[in-house]
Amino acid sequence: MKTLKLILIFLIGFGFSAKAQYNLVFKVDGLHPGDSCILAHYYADQNKIVDTAAVQKDGKLHFKGSGPLLHGVYILVFPKRNYIEFIVPKDDQQFEIACDTASTPQSKKAIGSLENEVFFGFDKFAIEPGLRKKELIEKYKKCTSEACKDSLRPMLRAIDMEVHNEKKRIIDQYPNTFVAKLYKALMEIEIPEELGDDEWKRYEYYREHYWDNFDLTDDGMMRTPIYNGKLEYYFTKIFAQSPDSLIPYIDNYCEILEKNNCKETYKYAIWWLVSHYEKQEVICLDGVVYHMAQKYYCAGKSYWADSSTTKRMCEYVQKNALIQCGKVAPNMTLPDTSLSRMYSLHRLQYPVTVVVFWQPNCGHCKKEVPILKEMYDTLHTKGVEIFAVMTQNELDDWRAFIRNNKLEWINVLGAVEGATFREDYNQKKTPEIYILDEKKRIIFKNPPAENVGHLVQGLLDEYYKNHKP
Repeated sequence: MKTLKLILIFLIGFGFSAKAQYNLVFKVDGLHPGDSCILAHYYADQNKIVDTAAVQKDGKLHFKGSGPLLHGVYILVFPKRNYIEFIVPKDDQQFEIACDTASTPQSKKAIGSLENEVFFGFDKFAIEPGLRKKELIEKYKKCTSEACKDSLRPMLRAIDMEVHNEKKRIIDQYPNTFVAKLYKALMEIEIPEELGDDEWKRYEYYREHYWDNFDLTDDGMMRTPIYNGKLEYYFTKIFAQSPDSLIPYIDNYCEILEKNNCKETYKYAIWWLVSHYEKQEVICLDGVVYHMAQKYYCAGKSYWADSSTTKRMCEYVQKNALIQCGKVAPNMTLPDTSLSRMYSLHRLQYPVTVVVFWQPNCGHCKKEVPILKEMYDTLHTKGVEIFAVMTQNELDDWRAFIRNNKLEWINVLGAVEGATFREDYNQKKTPEIYILDEKKRIIFKNPPAENVGHLVQGLLDEYYKNHKP
């Protein structure tokens, strides 16, 4: 189903005894005594190795263990890295499978496993419609007119429905099997016809019913090639990428997993959400990471996290508490270039204020400050001010840069006794940019300088729309 990615982590504790709780036997045409194979299972978008075994004199591979295997979709990897997929149910973990090294559907047979009989049976069924669909797709590609394509589309849809109906038959006939859960999870959500063409209602229905066909109460579903893609699509495509849109659904999703004691799926979901949104450069999405750290790691709800990870996440919460989007930016009262006049950020009265932390000898600052100046010269008269904080103590270079570049906004020195901007803003690099509304709330933080003008103009438009004379 997917590119093979093996995680070299053996699951310790599978001893061997005559009374094995699992006993998997494989007869693989094309292998010889001494050939070694890997037993693994899907784990989100990768694979975890469970065991290895060599073909015995009887021509078979034997995998035994005194403890049960975690249920899900497994793979047996052959010496040349081709492989066969099969089901390991929660119960009935003693069976035999016959196949060949090419993993052809016709060669697959299961003895003592209803789940795999059904699983392999579907593979055999899908051969013929698959060939017909491939042939039609080739014809479709050669079409030179829409009429030609229109004539083929119904036939392609009919084949898809044929395969869909076979999966549905399996789901109805074997409702309590893991293979039925697997095929049901592949089913698209059917949107009621009565919603018509109302796109918003159709979207709402799809959003609220997205997981209907996927059994979130079963940890084994994470050990399939389906889960990771479905999780990623849900959070990155279904919702607007903003903390306010994402967080309620993140909490609801994690609550379902927690209530159903799906420890592995719960653990992976939290890890994936933090990892994914840490990497995003979309403005303010770090609010998702902040929420996850505060609610799950610091609240003791991440049972797997070691003390160093928990400490790091809680330090992140502490350091970023004052600079979350939507919060009022911490005040700063700092001196100008004369060191005699003080400017207070909160006393500025403008529809939009841009806070910039910078220094004159910073390479990135030299590129971005002129871009900000161009925005400032265009929009200052419309209600924008820049509060530029010099973070170091290079006074001569600072004053010269301001003079040479004609920076007529508010220039203040941060490197003075009693200044707390480094702690308040978790300020570590230059330049850093914050865009504030008229109430000094953080609306955007650290956008690229070339985007600041567009973002500021949008805030100005909103401000004047709400403050008509």
